[in-house]
Amino acid sequence: MLFPVLIFLSLVLSSFERSTPQDDHYVAAVVEYIVNRNVESNKANYEAAIKEAADQNADIVVFPELTLTNGTTSFAVPIFGLLTQYPIPALRPDLYDDLLVSMSAAARQNSVYLVINVRESVDCTVPQQGEECPEAKVYVFNTNVVFDRNGSVIDRYRKINLFGEFTHTPALKPDLGVFSTDFGVTFGHFICFDLMFQVPAIQVAQKHNLKDVIFTTMWFSEMPYLTAVQIQEAYAYTMDVNFLASGANNVRVGSAGSGIYSGKAGALVSIMPGLPTTKVLVAKVPKVPGQVTEIYPGPIYDKPSDHDSLVLIQDPSLAAHVTRPLVQGFQEFTLTDKDVSCTFRVRLNQRSNTPVQYRALVQDGTHSYARRDIGVAACLLVACKSDDASSCPYRFNKIEETVIESLEIEMNTYSNSYNETLDCENIEYFPLSMRYNKFPLSPTNYTFYMTTKDEPQEKCGSGESNVLSVFQNTILAKENKDSRSTIQYKIERPQSELVAFGIWGRLYTRDVDHNTRRKVTDEDVAKFNTILDRIYATDDV
Repeated sequence: MLFPVLIFLSLVLSSFERSTPQDDHYVAAVVEYIVNRNVESNKANYEAAIKEAADQNADIVVFPELTLTNGTTSFAVPIFGLLTQYPIPALRPDLYDDLLVSMSAAARQNSVYLVINVRESVDCTVPQQGEECPEAKVYVFNTNVVFDRNGSVIDRYRKINLFGEFTHTPALKPDLGVFSTDFGVTFGHFICFDLMFQVPAIQVAQKHNLKDVIFTTMWFSEMPYLTAVQIQEAYAYTMDVNFLASGANNVRVGSAGSGIYSGKAGALVSIMPGLPTTKVLVAKVPKVPGQVTEIYPGPIYDKPSDHDSLVLIQDPSLAAHVTRPLVQGFQEFTLTDKDVSCTFRVRLNQRSNTPVQYRALVQDGTHSYARRDIGVAACLLVACKSDDASSCPYRFNKIEETVIESLEIEMNTYSNSYNETLDCENIEYFPLSMRYNKFPLSPTNYTFYMTTKDEPQEKCGSGESNVLSVFQNTILAKENKDSRSTIQYKIERPQSELVAFGIWGRLYTRDVDHNTRRKVTDEDVAKFNTILDRIYATDDV
């Protein structure tokens, strides 16, 4: 009788380790995972990582974008079809792909919620229950799949905003990813390039009043505004959410960075390794973002010798911004670009032997990524290698440090407006910083706040469309110009490692998608397949 008693006690103890709706926290795990083309190896590594997280009492485990399947493997996730009748693939392996079955079994065996990202195929040459099928062909989507503790598939989200992924189709119906758990938390979730856009990144949190968001990604870091951990932490801060970000690791092409963030408290744990790394990050997450009551790991730093192994691309547009070099000592000045002005108050204590030169920049305009124009308003202090603006940003090292004794940026900019069609804001401002160790400043080292004057209650969009007309954009621009916001962002103590420090605003009403005006060609697909070959050109396990 001893063996059954031990099993019973084990199950009871395990159930006590689960978080409940009454708890003020839950335990989350995100996995930084090396990109590997060997699908069988990935499956085994995923199963091991899930167990490792569960052994640390994780309630939910998140994996990165496109690291289970490779660039050619795909399978069906029939959430409106077979899964309505047989929701646990582990119990019906004859009906589903082996990867879906294995991940269902791993969630079930370890009693965790599980979020994975896969290439999902839908064969629209035959009838498909509940699916959008505009053409009779096979569609391939970039998809998050969510399992509950029983191994049931409970949610599926298809990436809306593709980053040049010509072999994938964007979600044909832009549904938001939302699911609830047995520990009293409802999560939103989205994928990589989605973070840059109002739908879904802003809408999913604000429309559903969510305080917990999941992010699967294969991010390509760009200095000075969009390195991985920097933008992850800034999103959590501005949106005041718990943010569970799981990143693919492929340092030779610039992919790295994962973390668990809690609102304005910053990183509970984060990593941005300069060497190939797979690592399970676990943290106790407060259900009220920012209300952290226990000691947490925070950023996990590389050895300095490993820093430069991670490729970081640079924003090539900085030299075209309105800019001014800084000088030794104290200075106060204002730079203006169109309807955005930035006042800088800075005191530099520069070493005589360092080449580092700092510049102030302001931008009121757009930036382009993957044939997508995005609206941007920004104020930035950035390190440069010389007095030439084209040398910015410059990621210097310890022996080149310059002490910034005080720094305050005051931005006079567009006020926000609420989009009643989307149930979310049309503008968001993010506090961004980057040190030469690749991590942002901790929120304890800065203050960031906004005041607004004469903000009208605008209505944006009407009917079923999420797209603003030219007339509506003109009216909105005039109202926003008349209604102003002031944002202040300053350091609380001297800093010597800052590569960049600034306010990055996203003006979503300016966004234009040029991909909707052209057809994908065979040449596009061939180029993307070449990129995939480079991304998956490793058999690391």
